[in-house]
Amino acid sequence: MKTFITSLFLLASVVAFAQTKDFAIDLSESSVSIKPGESKQVTVSIVRSKYFAKEKATLGLQSALPQGVTLTYEPKEGNFENSNALISVAPDATPGTYNIVLSATLNTKRKGSILKVTVGSDQVAAK
Repeated sequence: MKTFITSLFLLASVVAFAQTKDFAIDLSESSVSIKPGESKQVTVSIVRSKYFAKEKATLGLQSALPQGVTLTYEPKEGNFENSNALISVAPDATPGTYNIVLSATLNTKRKGSILKVTVGSDQVAAK
């Protein structure tokens, strides 16, 4: 009986969460390694509750990009489920590991997800 009650409680919790007025950002990768002069693409997915189903999303950043690193979204705004984030590293970018917060704003609510970007050369990777 205790297992049955626990199962019912868990089911009710999942249903209650699904009905909340919320959304989440999911990245296809949590970390990427990019050599100077190269680019990588990460898919940004927006998981929406019914409340946010028709809301326009605007993608952006909640953190500064390191010098020599750029990020563009396609699409950047609209009512979409997935967008491609292209991270490009200039040939003279400083090697290192950076945490970049990719964000989405729906209505007035903003959420972010951390992408760990490692900028390195063959020499750095060999260490």
